[in-house]
Parts: sequence; C-alpha cells; structure tokens
Amino acid sequence: MIINLSHIQKNKYKRNKTSAHNFIVLLKQIDYLAGPVLLKVAEIILNIRLKKPSINNNDCTEQNINRILIIRPGGIGDAVLLIPSLKIFKKNMPDVKVDVLCEPRNREIFNGLPWIDEVLSYKNIKDMLYITKNHYDIVFDTEQSHFLSAVFVSQFKNSLKVGFATNGREKIYDVAIKYHQNQYEMDSFFRLFKSGVKRWPVRMPWDPPFFNVIPEQKIKVDRLIQGIKKPIACIFPGASIKQRHWPVKRWINVAEHLWDKGFHVIVLGSKDECDIAFEIEYHACCPVTNLCCRLSLSETTVLFKKASVLISTDSGILHLGVLSELPTISLFGPGIAEKWGPKGKKHIVLNKKLSCSPCTRFGETPPCPIGEKCMDEIKVKDVVNAVSKLKVKIFLM
Repeated sequence: MIINLSHIQKNKYKRNKTSAHNFIVLLKQIDYLAGPVLLKVAEIILNIRLKKPSINNNDCTEQNINRILIIRPGGIGDAVLLIPSLKIFKKNMPDVKVDVLCEPRNREIFNGLPWIDEVLSYKNIKDMLYITKNHYDIVFDTEQSHFLSAVFVSQFKNSLKVGFATNGREKIYDVAIKYHQNQYEMDSFFRLFKSGVKRWPVRMPWDPPFFNVIPEQKIKVDRLIQGIKKPIACIFPGASIKQRHWPVKRWINVAEHLWDKGFHVIVLGSKDECDIAFEIEYHACCPVTNLCCRLSLSETTVLFKKASVLISTDSGILHLGVLSELPTISLFGPGIAEKWGPKGKKHIVLNKKLSCSPCTRFGETPPCPIGEKCMDEIKVKDVVNAVSKLKVKIFLM
C-alpha cells in the first residue's frame, strides 16, 4: 500500500511554521541572553529569605509527600526517556499526585499516561496559574543546563527543590546532583529522582508496557497498513539539526535493500520530514508506504507494536521505539552515543567515532567544518548488515 503525498500538501507543510517552534526559539533566546542574570537574581533572593523549605531530603518518604511537580522542558527524546521513572513513582507511591510541566511539543508524550495526574504547559496561562495555587512538596527540575527552569523553581518557597548541578544552577536547589554527559539519559533521570525520595529502587527496572493502546488508534493504524503482507521496517530519516542528517540517496538505497531482504518499509516523520519522505517514496525502486504527518506520537507507538525494526537518526522517535520494545538501529555522529544511544542486545548503534565527535554539548551542536563527515562515514552496507545481525521478531501482516 503506497500513500502519496501531494505537492499541495508538501508545499503547505513547507510553508507552515508552527507557533510551538517559534515559542521554543524564543525561550532559548531568552535563556541565553537573560538566563544567567535572572539566575543570579534568584540566588540573591533565596539567600535573603529567612524561611527554609518545610521539608528536607531526610524527610522525603511516601508518608509525607502528597504532591510532586516534575519540570520537563526540552525535546521529545528527553520526555520519552523520563517515562520509566514516572511509572516508578506511581508504582512505589500510588497515593502521591504527580504533575508534569512541559513544553507544548512534549505534551502528547505525557497525555494519557496513567502515572501522571496533570499535564501542564509553559505556554498555557491557566496551567501556570494552577501551579501557583497548588503546594508541591517536591519540585524536580529535569532540565540539564538551561537557566530559566532553575529560575522558575526558585519561586517555590516551601518545596524541596531538586535538580542537576550544572552552570551554577545548583545554588537554587536544596538537593543538586552531578550531571554526566556520558551517562544514558534515562539513568540520569533515575538518579535525580533517587536523590529526592527515599523509597526508590537501587537499579533502574525495565517494566513495560509504557504506552496504552487505545482501540481507535489501533483501528486507524490497521487501516493505514492494510494490504502490507511483509514484515514492517520503519525508518525515520529526519533530525532536529542539519548535522544529524543522513543523505536521502542512502535512505532510498536502504529501503530497496530492505525490500530485497523481505521487509516493507514505512517512512515516518513530522512536517519537517515531508520533503525527505516524499523523495524516498517517489525515487525508491520498490513499494514504500509514506506515513509522514499521518500518525500522532501515540499512534506511532501502536505501529511499533506491529513492526519488526526501526532505523533512525539520533531522534525522539528512536527513543519512542525503544520504549515500545522495538529493535532499533540508530545512526550517531555529532550526538553523544553514550548519553542517547539505546542499550541492550535489541539495539545497534552505528557510530564511526571520529576524533572530532561527539561535538554536541548540552543540546548545542557547532557548525561542522568538514561536511558532517561523522554521518557521511556511515554507509548503506553498515545499516543493511546491522539489520542482518539483529534477531528481530517478525510480525507478518
């Protein structure tokens, strides 16, 4: 089954700039320009206050914690890798109310999770007012480096404030732990929560499922893949930055090789990947199903339950596949593979480990003077061979 994306649709998505994207850019600009000054002011105000937090780390037990706020700005990948820890909260402390404050782009990740009581948005004034009216016993700031989240946390006078000790932000928190760039992000979040509450596992448990399957979503996905008779290989060819992109021609070649190996390729993506997905669909010398812009993140997890493998760049979709228990092959260049690369036998990380990579630090990647060589060194045969090495469970449609 091949779903064509019309030129009208393609041009429409190319023209549109979402308000969410503009909001993120604005936040980053404010954080960069005003963040350090605002953090210093917040630190001074905290030092002036005579009243200390009403609880401390030694008192953090399930008996005296009633409500927790978790702040999660940042990309989709961070939000996804936070989910296992959220499940631990509800499993170990079922009576504790857990609210999450996030950016609009992350809201869908958290919506519908049974372990969250309220999903709140930075962009929604009503949500922000709601936060000010609710007393939180603990506020966890899961941001790794930016200043504004720490400044915001400083306003919670009677809450235990927990966050990462980076860029001087530790002066705001009552409990601050070191952040390691080379630690898997899921484990970093686990450590952060462990530092704030007593009743927490010693090691990160792997406790799927992490997503609920809604009947309506299953019906939609079944309709979209109706007619596919081969095992499904999903590919996500996009990336949030230019330095992580892989040549479109190679994605096309991968799709053709996968077809020859007995797979049917489905291309995934948002509006940002529409052009790439259209090229793959149009130029591949084999059937390709283009579901770009046709699935929500929740619906994508439903598709992953029916797929055999996911091939992706360093992206949020990659982590969505991991939590969906889908075997993955990921392409890493400028990103830190130790921090973002999936772990375990079901996952293969392709990384040429050039002397200049990884070059990304705290979400910022410098312009590449050598034409993204770290990504260019990854060849089609590397991806195809990785598929052969993976022992994937075949789902026949």
